[in-house]
Amino acid sequence: MRGYMQDSNHSNRRQMWLGALVSILSLGAIFFFIEPTAIWAALQTANYSYLLLTAVGITLFLLLRAIRWRFLLRNEAPFATIFHIQSVGYLVTNLLPLRVGDVARAVLIGSVPPITLARGLSTMVVERVLDMLFVVTLLPFTLAEVEAIPTWMQSAARASGFAAVASIVLLVLAANQRPFVRRLATLILQRIPRLDQETWLRRLDDLLTGLSSLTRLGEGGVLITLSILLWLPILGAYYMALTAVHIQPTWSMAAFVFCASAFSVALPSSPGQIGVFHASVIAALQISGQPEAASASFAFLYHALNLLLMVILGLYGLRSTGSTFSKVIAAIRLRR
Repeated sequence: MRGYMQDSNHSNRRQMWLGALVSILSLGAIFFFIEPTAIWAALQTANYSYLLLTAVGITLFLLLRAIRWRFLLRNEAPFATIFHIQSVGYLVTNLLPLRVGDVARAVLIGSVPPITLARGLSTMVVERVLDMLFVVTLLPFTLAEVEAIPTWMQSAARASGFAAVASIVLLVLAANQRPFVRRLATLILQRIPRLDQETWLRRLDDLLTGLSSLTRLGEGGVLITLSILLWLPILGAYYMALTAVHIQPTWSMAAFVFCASAFSVALPSSPGQIGVFHASVIAALQISGQPEAASASFAFLYHALNLLLMVILGLYGLRSTGSTFSKVIAAIRLRR
């Protein structure tokens, strides 16, 4: 057991240093290719009144996300409690490495009877699956609207979008036949040499567990509807923030930039996706043919506003739940 803990701690430290390195390299690349003075000039000429609407969009997103989480928890906790705990989770994610905010959320909601820690963790899986499905489906259709890429690539992007929808349907069907799918996966994995079979089977189980909610018609319909609705305010927030830096956005452009930022979560980074978020959205805007300085100013403004809101709501969440940051961290350590 001690050896396992040491290996885990070593792995965590390695991930922390790797994340810090990736963030530093991302920021270095931004300031190498784009003059800092040009970014500063763009920030000075931005129309900050649009950021108020951006803040409204982010707040609506968080409220709708809390509604979806409460639905996943069978409405067995008050909405205010759900929202405050969610806010604490985002605070932890933005201030600490290794993205432990989900663990904080599960631990805190697990202390609200009749909800348990296990149920809290299971809802984290469902949320991630639903978010992944939305982004994977949306990206090809937004990429198809990017004029800078060749026509054949636009057509391929649309085709891959429909393929993604078909894949989701197949995954939902697989979630409805979990024992059969597990047996089939076991037979396939056994034929692959030097592969950790149990690890991949566990990942498959986690994915199918997350999708199992969609196999029940009524519940699945509500979850899909909420999952679509909660992202609409974020697209509006991106649209308004792009307008603030004098970019003339389209909704497909805003959606494309959002997808780029969503996929950047998978990359190692320091807390709050510093550098990685900025590089991802700047790259997306460059592909869309937007000016370098305006693209960079959008990245820094949106990230700063989003981080500020998360910190404010998280601190208020701590106060409302009667907890402290140190108590949350102690609870996470006990559960890991």
